[in-house]
Amino acid sequence: MPFSRFDISVIHHYAPLHYLPLIARSGMLLSKPSLAKAGFGSDHLRSMSSRSDIRRGFGDCAFMTLDPRPRILGGKLNAGFPHIAIEVPSSAVARTEFSLSRFNVAMTRMLRRDGLPGRPESPTNGRYYGDREIPIARTDADKIALLGKHLSKGTMIEVLIHGDLLLPDDTSIICFCEEDLQIAQRVLAELAVPWAATRQQPIGPYKRRADYAAAVEDFIAQSLADPGWRGNGLEFDRV
Repeated sequence: MPFSRFDISVIHHYAPLHYLPLIARSGMLLSKPSLAKAGFGSDHLRSMSSRSDIRRGFGDCAFMTLDPRPRILGGKLNAGFPHIAIEVPSSAVARTEFSLSRFNVAMTRMLRRDGLPGRPESPTNGRYYGDREIPIARTDADKIALLGKHLSKGTMIEVLIHGDLLLPDDTSIICFCEEDLQIAQRVLAELAVPWAATRQQPIGPYKRRADYAAAVEDFIAQSLADPGWRGNGLEFDRV
């Protein structure tokens, strides 16, 4: 399989800390259709990228990455908003239907749209499928070719789960300060979820803002108290 060939043991997902009760209670990373079916509104989605994901043909995917500490995570922590990394064994991802993209789905400018050719298809770029406006690697041969060329270059390779991902018991939650770690451990204990929560140093400055932290604490308290609660619109791209 592609991951084992390149000694990739962990796949990463990044989320605001206040989503942890919702993720832990479901035990899954949910795609947008599944979130909608579960009763989450559009204010639950990232305001800066969710519409692009859908328009570009990737609205049915849950997004992960091979990048252990992407710049977007550093930017959110630098702004003071509590975030976590969710680390999933690659073996759990390999059992699902997934594709790889060497292009940032939400941000890349060269698209196959309005008669334009978009990025060229190739084994190392991937290929176009259906209405997707960005090439992706779906076959093992293309995944291996893409990883072989781009993994060592530091390219942020996205792992696109076609549907939802069941998170195994050996999932890890990575926090970036002691206060966030204590919150994560409390959430996992209260929901009786066996995932381990640990602390790591952030890749850059993390000046945790008191107002953001208070909003996160309030969100988490309501989420733990009411399993049917679907949020209050708190979303890190809107603050």
